[in-house]
Amino acid sequence: MPVPYLQDVFKDSGVPTFTFVKPPEYKKLLVSLRTLGKGLVIEGPSGIGKTSSITKALEESGIDLQISKLSARKIKDVETIRCIPSAEPKGVIIIDDFHRLDAETKNAIADYMKTLADEESTETKIVIVGINKAGDSLVKFVI
Repeated sequence: MPVPYLQDVFKDSGVPTFTFVKPPEYKKLLVSLRTLGKGLVIEGPSGIGKTSSITKALEESGIDLQISKLSARKIKDVETIRCIPSAEPKGVIIIDDFHRLDAETKNAIADYMKTLADEESTETKIVIVGINKAGDSLVKFVI
């Protein structure tokens, strides 16, 4: 393997290849990813490694399902995200930048996540990633 350039080692965007440090909660993240049906919410401030941790954990997880990565920053993906509850896709569906979605879409995804958990789905897992407002959660489940 050739010697990497400085910008390859100390990346300021994207997933670090050489300098990724597993956060203290990494083992819990792996277990949660492997628990199909049960939704996973990763929330926190910008730039702390939420997306990088999910990406690395999925590489290690051994999950043999299709993995779909969607971003609420991409117009094309937003349309796909809105259709998730009615389309009932299979596999691991990651919705990044969840905080950017409208309230109706957030609620529909949250309801779908709750349904998957109640039905103990073995074919689908929803992972939402986003920046929460101080003291607020990305998802509110109404019982």
